[in-house]
Amino acid sequence: MAREHHLAPSERSQAYADAIFAIVATIMIVPLSGEAVREIAENENLLDGIGEIWFKLVVYALSFGLVSSTWDLHAWVFRMIEKVNETIVLLNLGVLMLATFLPYAFLMFAEHPREPLAVALFSGCVAIQGFFMLAILWHASSRPNLLKKELAQQGTEKMKSLRTRATIRVLIRPVIYLIAIPVSYGSVEVAWALLVLAVLKPVLYTVGDAIVQCARGNVKSGTKLLKLSRLYSETSDVVRTNAYSDGFYAIVATLIILDICVNNVPATGLLDIHGTLAEALARDADVFLSYAGTFVTICLLWYLHHSMFYLIRAQNSLLLTFNKLALLFAGYLPIVFKLTGEFGHLVRNQNSSVAVQLNSGTVFMASIWLLAIWITAMSKKSELLRPSAHNIHDCIFMFLNLLIYPIVSLVIFCVCFAVPVPSAVINGAQIALIAVFILLKLLRNWTQRCVRKSEPKESPEIGEVGEELSSGKGEPDGPTKEDLEGYDNPVEVESTSL
Repeated sequence: MAREHHLAPSERSQAYADAIFAIVATIMIVPLSGEAVREIAENENLLDGIGEIWFKLVVYALSFGLVSSTWDLHAWVFRMIEKVNETIVLLNLGVLMLATFLPYAFLMFAEHPREPLAVALFSGCVAIQGFFMLAILWHASSRPNLLKKELAQQGTEKMKSLRTRATIRVLIRPVIYLIAIPVSYGSVEVAWALLVLAVLKPVLYTVGDAIVQCARGNVKSGTKLLKLSRLYSETSDVVRTNAYSDGFYAIVATLIILDICVNNVPATGLLDIHGTLAEALARDADVFLSYAGTFVTICLLWYLHHSMFYLIRAQNSLLLTFNKLALLFAGYLPIVFKLTGEFGHLVRNQNSSVAVQLNSGTVFMASIWLLAIWITAMSKKSELLRPSAHNIHDCIFMFLNLLIYPIVSLVIFCVCFAVPVPSAVINGAQIALIAVFILLKLLRNWTQRCVRKSEPKESPEIGEVGEELSSGKGEPDGPTKEDLEGYDNPVEVESTSL
């Protein structure tokens, strides 16, 4: 009993991890939005400048995928854990310490991609983090009082089998990265291929698990693992997805002001040249307008995400993947903001159109994956949406809200091919979209009132009501247990298996 006093709920450790992972996934773009943009500014042609840093942008996408998949694995492991002791808390801090070192390792890899030491530093950081995660899994699985009740009640043999499968899932990425370290000293290109292969770990795990099942004689179970329907069938709760996404959007929204604080506060010397503070600030009007447009865009993307997940009660693998892609492209917005502010007003040399196209293209990609999330949720309405979200009007207006950004961004992107478009156009359009969302909200409220008025009010006879109640056909006044079941606690297929 004394040991029970040292146990605590796992929610706080999970929330702390969500915050760390969200910060790490976003601050990796900071060097690109600063130093990389200065490198681009040295070129007269914006496209040529982008061509010089394309590899860094790809490495950011790779690193983001790595951080997001590590967070996903962390969430998966902690779905099994009900309580934490001091050992798990300290091991979790080890995971997070390695996560906070990833931005430095990422920048080293991005700046020196052909140096074996840079590859080894990046790979070693990820590998050690994986072993900390494995230690959490083994420590928790050896102590039933830490696990969820449905897992703790299983037999010893089944627990061993489940722990073995979970160990394989956790170890795949660290093993690949450990192999990449010595390989990088022989061939850096092969080491790169291994790093990309590690991002595809979920596919590798599924294929490997299917092969093991077939080798043991469970051919039916093995082939079932390879079916695409598993992307839809296995569900889990969205609590940590909401927390991670909220943190990500919040940090992206604040990162864009850092560059303004560093580069756009007029020094005393500029006041002597321009005369007044207002005249000095007027020189950076395009940057401030770009900041306003980008901030509004990030906030409205979060608003769409929030509105969707207010109606979504569970997620499957496909929905989670689309959410990661939406966050990935939202993570590019700080560098897009800087490029739009720096080059968006240079109409004479076509740089403005290129900057606007980069802006609109990034927003299009960040918003189209949000639309994909909603389509996925609608395709599995009974499993993924809350009962209150089954109203056809709510679904339609949610769909219309999600269409606004893809349509507007695509139109602006295409117009840039015909005529030069300054950054003021897209920034003004992004700010004006606030009014569009408000008007659509008012239209939704008006249509709902009209539908309620047009619905006929049925008043059945007293005798008919009595007959229905006596025969058991009448419905109770309040929601039944079946109606409420799963509303806040969706069935978690993944949470009950390792």
